[in-house]
Amino acid sequence: MYKKLFALLGLAVLFAARAYGDGVVTTVYPSVGPNGFGSPSYSTYVSNAIYALLNGLSSYGDPSLPSYYTQQSLIPLDEMIVTGFPSWDAQADPGTVFGPAFAGEYGNRPLFGVIIDAGPGLPSISISELSIVMSSNDPGGSLNWSWPTGTYQYSSDYVGVIFGTNGNPDTYITSGANTQLVNMIVGRGSGNANDAYCTGCTIAQQQAAIDAALSQYAGMSQFTGTYTLTGPGGVISTGSGEFDVAPEPAPGRVVGAALAVVLLALRRRRAR
Repeated sequence: MYKKLFALLGLAVLFAARAYGDGVVTTVYPSVGPNGFGSPSYSTYVSNAIYALLNGLSSYGDPSLPSYYTQQSLIPLDEMIVTGFPSWDAQADPGTVFGPAFAGEYGNRPLFGVIIDAGPGLPSISISELSIVMSSNDPGGSLNWSWPTGTYQYSSDYVGVIFGTNGNPDTYITSGANTQLVNMIVGRGSGNANDAYCTGCTIAQQQAAIDAALSQYAGMSQFTGTYTLTGPGGVISTGSGEFDVAPEPAPGRVVGAALAVVLLALRRRRAR
């Protein structure tokens, strides 16, 4: 009898915490990552992103590599294209342009990294309750997209954290049911980008496909991502992040190689 009573009391506390959702804070950290579809550096980028977010860092990794993670609010057009052939920063044949480390990349995707923090105490949120709406203000709304609740899963890309108590370490949830309750969710973030494909093409034709994809961004100045966490009692927390889009590609990211120093003077690139 007493065990049943204590179980019922525990459930009452759990649902009270989930219904009120007091103090749950959603913070968005925009960054640009390599294309998750085919990039050899993507998994390292994700590891860098999660490590930085968990440790309160705005950047992490080797800035000379495509796996480098850094938060940013201004994005040039050349970091908003993914491709079905090798490219980086809107340049085809990236190995020649940026060096061997970039040869196998397939473009860049702006991502809205996220931390959802429910604070200490009873784990009260789950990734099953998370959704996102992305919107761009170009006339065609080319980056408008959304993921509904129930879509997100715990993984190495979206980590659930159960805070340790009484000196015990935190527990990290990277698999299993997306309904598992946690204190915090840390994610590399969803994103979107226009794409370019060209099968059996020359490098010049690949570059033309990239330039055509870039033209779809005409008039864009902002790209926004808004996360919402919804519990049994309604919206628990919401948070937005935004990229301000540079009207023209600006000088590119530092790649750290001597060849890149010369190329940066010749090509449109963006300096961090």
